Amino acid sequence: MKQISIWDKFVAVSTYYTFGMTGIIWLIASMLIFKKQVTPFCLYHIYQSIFISVLLYVITWIFNFTFPFARAIPFVGEIFRIIELYLFNFPIFYTFSLFNLILFMILSYLSLGAIFGKLSYFPFISDVIRANFRN
Repeated sequence: MKQISIWDKFVAVSTYYTFGMTGIIWLIASMLIFKKQVTPFCLYHIYQSIFISVLLYVITWIFNFTFPFARAIPFVGEIFRIIELYLFNFPIFYTFSLFNLILFMILSYLSLGAIFGKLSYFPFISDVIRANFRN
């Protein structure tokens, strides 16, 4: 088994908390500046963070698009107002809403796996990455 460098672990962890931006920068820098291959470990975590970021963007866009329409419906609109209040706007832990807290916990779990040199698992996304990006 090949030893994973501390730099690869750093890139893998930082790419989750920057929603893939560190990974994209590292991919570009390694190809253009350093002229070396990115390790499969780094590629896995970079692609996974990018896919999670895109998924997060799509979910947020769907919520932002549907909630205003759902709030306009009589009786049901009150339920959606309460859901939106407690899910996105009400601080649960310091300034974290429930949605932010869940997202932070997921990113921390994935980063912890990267720190230990493991390929962290996120349902569906990890399966797609393993099937399409074999090294």
